[in-house]
Amino acid sequence: MKLHLSPIFQMKLLVSLAILAFTSLAAAAVEEEEGLVEVYNPESLVELHIRQDNLADYKHRRETHGFYFGVDYEAFVPSSFVSLNDGKTYSELFNNEAIPMISLMMDYKYNFALGSLAIGLSGGMGSIEDDRSGDKRTLELTKIMGTIKFTMDNIMDEPYVAPYIGLSMYQIDITDKSPTSSVSEQAPLGYAYALGLLIQLDWLDYDTAKSATFNYGLENTFLDVYVAQYMAAGGDEEANMETDPVLGLGLRMEF
Repeated sequence: MKLHLSPIFQMKLLVSLAILAFTSLAAAAVEEEEGLVEVYNPESLVELHIRQDNLADYKHRRETHGFYFGVDYEAFVPSSFVSLNDGKTYSELFNNEAIPMISLMMDYKYNFALGSLAIGLSGGMGSIEDDRSGDKRTLELTKIMGTIKFTMDNIMDEPYVAPYIGLSMYQIDITDKSPTSSVSEQAPLGYAYALGLLIQLDWLDYDTAKSATFNYGLENTFLDVYVAQYMAAGGDEEANMETDPVLGLGLRMEF
């Protein structure tokens, strides 16, 4: 038996079937998505830690820990030195001219509200040569020093000028050469202190400084200007590396 359906009824039937098919597909999709949520494992999450805003000022972007790397030049004058070769004083041998001492340093830095505290090591070398005493004389020095510094680098939003004070323990190896002999000795451990200023150089090229911060973690570049004094150590028969206040100049980078 054939069913004769009117065109309007056929149209309604097709629309109803289409709606039913669409509803079935949507329900299946929801069930599938809900299934994915049910089997999702929170332990598979990967946390992405994004570094602080590198465009923020130093006071707000700096972290708790950091490092200093630097190189220093020091006009070192051991005015109390007496030669074991012939008993001549530093003034008689070299007229109290400064020994150019070049040092490399590395510090660990801890930042807090009042500024920062750094502790580190440095090593340097220098020599001087003269013949004013009548013979060609050479004095070579190798210096090892441990230092602790307090720096007021959290006063301003950017540390354009940051004063600091440092206390050090040093030891110097000495080689004293004359035309006929060479004497090597080691000065006993001594103490030294320094007062200085860190002068920020980032403002000279702001864009490059920010790029270095973003790409390499270079927080600051400083000109280091300071005055240091090495205190006397040891007895009368030991080498004395005591100085008057000496000037120092360096370049320091903070990471």
